[in-house]
Amino acid sequence: MAPHPQSINSIPAPLCRNLEIILTDLDDTITTAGMLLAGSFQSLWQMHEAGLELVLVTGRPAGWCDHLARMWPVAAVIGENGAFCFSYDRRKKKMERFYLAAESERQAARAGLDAIKKRVLTEVPACKISADQAYRISDLAIDFCEDVSPLSNSDISRICRILEEEKAQYKISSIHINCWFGDFDKVKGVKAYLKRTHGREISQFEDKMLFIGDSPNDEPLFEELDYSIGMANIAPFLKDISHPPRYITEKEGALGFQQAAEIILKKRNSLSAV
Repeated sequence: MAPHPQSINSIPAPLCRNLEIILTDLDDTITTAGMLLAGSFQSLWQMHEAGLELVLVTGRPAGWCDHLARMWPVAAVIGENGAFCFSYDRRKKKMERFYLAAESERQAARAGLDAIKKRVLTEVPACKISADQAYRISDLAIDFCEDVSPLSNSDISRICRILEEEKAQYKISSIHINCWFGDFDKVKGVKAYLKRTHGREISQFEDKMLFIGDSPNDEPLFEELDYSIGMANIAPFLKDISHPPRYITEKEGALGFQQAAEIILKKRNSLSAV
């Protein structure tokens, strides 16, 4: 049985002082019920001002990621579950974009995604394509509870069977089923970002980096990194996760994110060895 996450209160002060990079999911981690709370946005700014490099790792689309990279206090945004990374150079006023799949591969994948779109809408009529699909480059997002009435578990399972039959990769988030064709995912997106911007492998960061997430689709990063934090809303899914986060907050969503940021920053500035 996988170990249960420890309380966020037990995160060690030496780790907090040693941190250089914080990777974080967006939906239901920084937000609550689709809203960005003032406190969680303030937490981002406080961590940024404390010298931490913040990187969003999300399933959200390219259009959103362009905005987030420009307007938020983050070093980069890894979007569409690792398909690309957008990083805005504020000094040069220039956006740097790099993709894990070549343009020719992305074009070929679109035909397959169009076929999946037709199948799921026909075979599972209760689902919808995500309202943000128009702003996506590399994946298809199937909405099962964001802007539609929550789908039944059987409908969600049926969608997953279609994706498996079409040989697509997919991940289930707290709101969407994201599917794609291509050799990328959140972990590979993070690795590509670190290699490109820091010239280092992910293993070289060890106790200098942690990830904050909230759902089973974040498990690959929980597994990859030594240190991670889950929001309290991940608790119902822990029985199905082989690699849970190391720490867990007491509060859910944006309030949990605020709690984690507050504790990290407090311990980062402390002299205690605990």
